[in-house]
Amino acid sequence: MASVVQQWNPDDWETFALSLLQARHGSLNVHKIPATHAGDFGIDYYSTSDSVIYQCYCVEEPIDIDVRASRQKSKITTDLKKIVDRAADVSRIFHGVPVRTWVLLVPVHDSKEVNLHCAKKTEDLRKLGCSHLDQEFEVCVHDQGSFPGAALAAAMSALTNISLNVQPPTQQELDEWQAGSPDLLANATAKLSKRMAPGTVQDVVVGGVELFLRSNALIDALRVSAPDLHEKVASAISSRARRLSYVGPQGGPVPNNIMNTELETLIAAIKGAAPTLSSANAEDIALGTLSEWIMRCPLDFPNAC
Repeated sequence: MASVVQQWNPDDWETFALSLLQARHGSLNVHKIPATHAGDFGIDYYSTSDSVIYQCYCVEEPIDIDVRASRQKSKITTDLKKIVDRAADVSRIFHGVPVRTWVLLVPVHDSKEVNLHCAKKTEDLRKLGCSHLDQEFEVCVHDQGSFPGAALAAAMSALTNISLNVQPPTQQELDEWQAGSPDLLANATAKLSKRMAPGTVQDVVVGGVELFLRSNALIDALRVSAPDLHEKVASAISSRARRLSYVGPQGGPVPNNIMNTELETLIAAIKGAAPTLSSANAEDIALGTLSEWIMRCPLDFPNAC
């Protein structure tokens, strides 16, 4: 299966995180500390009712697990120093009640090394005996998996931009799919022969399979993380497929013109139905859908299939 991650920028991740934390603690129990005026002293959000601090952090994906873990550990170290150095300020916002938990809130947590680092920093800060930290003070790392599905779906629907990154299918995945779909490959080969030079058709067919698998992975990811958005995208694709089956393709009769016209039409339909979906994701889904239509029909070229 292809690996799928949301492409986050820091502002979107903080917005998303706020929705998750409001679901966890209650909308009136989560407070934000802006970083624009003299820094945030290691706190993005906090809840006095539960004596917990949250620091949001995201890296640019895709990234290697080791690099992600290293950056997360560095962020933990840097921001914990802030809450020690700004002890008086932290104590004031918690009304003198010792803080019990500090959480690094990240999109993806997939390394035990970060847990071990959290354990070490927990011990280090307990030994300091800071009055603004509880004797059982704990450093933790949470990610999206720490929250229920309903909270994730609600937070995702509030985003103004959704951008998913899908790792390309492996060669083994491509080989297995092709081995199980000879009729679809034959159909695509016959059709694409109308628009490609004979020596390039097979490479284009294989490329189409990769586009199809990538598109499916993106659609599956939307189904899980943003079901409302998934429904809108699926409806737009289904509507266009019905029209294509009934009245035929636009842009003909030259195959390349048909392909380009149908691609642009489908991208526009997807973006119209789901404007918060990134343009890159909309194009990837449209390309994969066209590939599927070529393999299965309804997309046809003159004298093909």
